[in-house]
Amino acid sequence: MSKKFSRLPLKGMEDFFPSDIREINWIIEQIIDIVELYNYEEYLGPLLEPIEIYAAKSSEELVYEQSYYIEDKKGRKFILRPEITPTLARMIARKSQELKKPIRWYAIPTCYRYEAPQKGRRREFLQFNADILGEDSLYAELEIFSISVDIFTSFGATADQFQIFYNNRRFIDDICELILEIPKDKMPLVFKILDKSDKMEESEFEKYVIDSFQDEFIVQGILKLKESNGIQELLDKFDEIPEKFYDSEGYKDIKSLEVLINETGLSEFCTFSSSVVRGLDYYTGTVFEVYDTGKENIRAIFGGGRYDDLLSLFSEEQLSGIGFGMGVLMFSLFLNTYNLIPDFVYERDFSDTVYITCVNESVAKYAIQLANIIRGEDFPCIIDYKFKSLKSQLSRASELGILIALIVGEKEMEQNEVSIKNMATNKQKTINSEDIIEEIYKILDELEEMESE
Repeated sequence: MSKKFSRLPLKGMEDFFPSDIREINWIIEQIIDIVELYNYEEYLGPLLEPIEIYAAKSSEELVYEQSYYIEDKKGRKFILRPEITPTLARMIARKSQELKKPIRWYAIPTCYRYEAPQKGRRREFLQFNADILGEDSLYAELEIFSISVDIFTSFGATADQFQIFYNNRRFIDDICELILEIPKDKMPLVFKILDKSDKMEESEFEKYVIDSFQDEFIVQGILKLKESNGIQELLDKFDEIPEKFYDSEGYKDIKSLEVLINETGLSEFCTFSSSVVRGLDYYTGTVFEVYDTGKENIRAIFGGGRYDDLLSLFSEEQLSGIGFGMGVLMFSLFLNTYNLIPDFVYERDFSDTVYITCVNESVAKYAIQLANIIRGEDFPCIIDYKFKSLKSQLSRASELGILIALIVGEKEMEQNEVSIKNMATNKQKTINSEDIIEEIYKILDELEEMESE
């Protein structure tokens, strides 16, 4: 007996059956509807990129520990994209002079990360990305926040179920440099520590900070950064703040964004959090993470931020951008947690499908001709090729929820006719094949009237 292979996909990969795809497509279609209201356009880049463009700006952990990469016959290394922002930067740099600014683009890439699979995370995953480039003002942040809120609320989510936690890396830079007096070469370590803070137990985190910085003043300062959910709340924890701190770019940005959020009605959905810094090295300003804030599943759903010099890998042009990347699976888990996906999404809708029954195989070619006419008018059509009894075929049509059935026999074929049946009323009549489309519309109108009564 020959060896049988496993029926399971590779670890961290997923099989998507038709009902799964229906859910994914339904989610993506609604998100697209939102971003296109903001005039975003779709783009997509290649699955493989040179590993150097990720190594230059993304975190070392992402590139060398969490990514898949391959080597071609010439010894060149390519990375299976773990995220699409560097590809976006390359594409913008390639045609920047032709593109009108600001640029509003979205993408739905499949990405790959070699990390331990867990709830909501796979090694192969579909992501929804939206970015605005060439808009330097904080209104770009406000737009990205508004899109995020609109996406959630369009599915029926409320501020009690999700929250955008935001911060600014320049603001944290300024605190570390001007208040805590941390050397600049140690700043990447600060961001790394804060990014891991929500993944550790309190005692474990404190030990991590102490091992990284032996200076008690700095240690206590970093611990304060972890705990604060208000800008002033954070600053009140420091005994002395130099006057020049209040003139720093980071402080001005975070305060201005706070004002915009309050003035535009987004404050219900947005909260400052000093521990949100994001792990990718290319973020330079505003950063944010959207959290499920319910009791059942408190965790980050997706995040993003502003990047000011990502294009520098490919050109001398300075072009700022801000955006987010949302894992579709993680968002699906959020929606399912709050029962925000209706049952009909998982079921195939056959209400506009025409089902052709054949009394025997001799009429199959005629049935195909009729099906071509029907499909030519954009109606889905199924031909029953099993040629069982008419009762069995109509029973199968009824099980699927078919509303219109055609019955094709030898007599109908000879006379270029067909019997058409309204499955809801059981009314049936024989018509000329040329009148099929007209009769289909009549039945659909009858059914619509019945529903409205």
